[in-house]
Amino acid sequence: MHRPVLVTAPTVLPVSLEEMKQALRILERDGAGNVLPHEDDDLVTDEIQSAAAHYEGWTGVLGICLVDQTWRQDFDAFCRGLHLPLGPVIAPVSVTWRNRAGQVATVNQAEYSLETDAGGRSWLRFRNAYTLPSDVYERRAVTVEYRAGWPVVEGAGTVPADIKAAIKLRVVAAYDEAARDGAKNLERMENDLVSKYRRWSI
Repeated sequence: MHRPVLVTAPTVLPVSLEEMKQALRILERDGAGNVLPHEDDDLVTDEIQSAAAHYEGWTGVLGICLVDQTWRQDFDAFCRGLHLPLGPVIAPVSVTWRNRAGQVATVNQAEYSLETDAGGRSWLRFRNAYTLPSDVYERRAVTVEYRAGWPVVEGAGTVPADIKAAIKLRVVAAYDEAARDGAKNLERMENDLVSKYRRWSI
């Protein structure tokens, strides 16, 4: 299997800056209830992004996606079911293929569907009536683009609470020097929170 390629990055953080500032106890509001800027806002944002990168994507320890994003997966040939390695998969975007002359064609969306097993692993499944092309390019002949992660609703991510809690612990440990004294306990708590989301295989 070829390495997946990120096409479109998430538009929001899995834990908002406001949520993280509240966890760090540096959240302040003005008289109208608006969140006031803090001198460490950029630093905290960077730490949230770093924590997310630790967990998600092809190189992340969980091998999943946190917030709605688009990935491309290339295959050398067609088969009835194409495994999409990064989940949770929201929906396929497109399926294209190249023939031996290098010409690109798009597969009609009616010819395939998304299937997900009990373990959360997803496949793009072609209908039995669909004749799989055989005149394909020698490598990376088939390309699937798909959306993965938890959806964005009303401008905010819907990442599960336990993953958000683990991200907060990781950021707290990076930001707060006093918290680093209990780093081993924080790491154990973090691992407990995310263990059920670890991928079975790639």
